[in-house]
Amino acid sequence: LSHIMTAQTEQESQLPARERGELLVERVLETQTIWGLMGADGWVMVDSDTQTCLPVWPDEASVAFWQRKDLPDSKPQAIALDEFTGTWLPGLKKNQIGLVLFPSGNLREGIVTSADELLLQLTDDDE
Repeated sequence: LSHIMTAQTEQESQLPARERGELLVERVLETQTIWGLMGADGWVMVDSDTQTCLPVWPDEASVAFWQRKDLPDSKPQAIALDEFTGTWLPGLKKNQIGLVLFPSGNLREGIVTSADELLLQLTDDDE
């Protein structure tokens, strides 16, 4: 199973950033879980051009693909979706922290979005 997952994850992690963003929303709604990276000093954040962002992923395997050599003590950590939408996103918004959706690859890039936008995507029930 893990081998299949890895091949799938590898394929997914090479998708264009926008598609990875859509995939993340889809997968998170399916599993009701979103993944972050917990480092020695708390959650790993990245700096984009204008703001600090929290990178999030659809599953544990995709976090591992991004995991950085300079963060040897970090490990993937799951967050329940209801906790994420209820507590995390309002907190991120208040602190003006953005989100990077499913960053991947050497450039470690992903679509940067706001807490508000992601909340809309994750709570939009009209399929």
